[in-house]
Amino acid sequence: MKQRLIAFMQGRYGNDELNILLLISSLLLNLLSPISEIFSGLGMVCICYAIYRMFSKNIYQRRCENAKILPYVSFIKAKLKNKGKARLFMCPKCKRTLRIPKGKGKVTVNCPCGNAIKRKS
Repeated sequence: MKQRLIAFMQGRYGNDELNILLLISSLLLNLLSPISEIFSGLGMVCICYAIYRMFSKNIYQRRCENAKILPYVSFIKAKLKNKGKARLFMCPKCKRTLRIPKGKGKVTVNCPCGNAIKRKS
C-alpha cells in the first residue's frame, strides 16, 4: 500500500508552506462559520485549493506561487519566534526581514540590497 502511494505521488508537487497556510486559514474560517455561511464557503475553497496544489503536476507553477508567499510566511514565523527582543520589519525593496534591537531610538538600517531605511526601535 505504501509503495502504491509513493508511486501515485511521484511527479506531483506535494506539501509546502502555502498549503499549510491555506489549511490553517480554512480551519480558522470554519471556526467562524457559525457567524456566517460565507466563512464556511471560504474555508472549503481554501481546502480545495490546497488539495489541488498538493496533487498538481505543474511543479514550476506551484513553486512560483510558494516563492511569492514565502517572505511573508518567514516574516510571521520570525515575529512569533522573536518574542519582543527586537523589532522586525521588511525591506520595502527586497522583502528581506531585518532586525533592530528594541530601545535604541531612531536608527538607520542598511539592508544587504543597498537600501537604507530609517526606523524607530
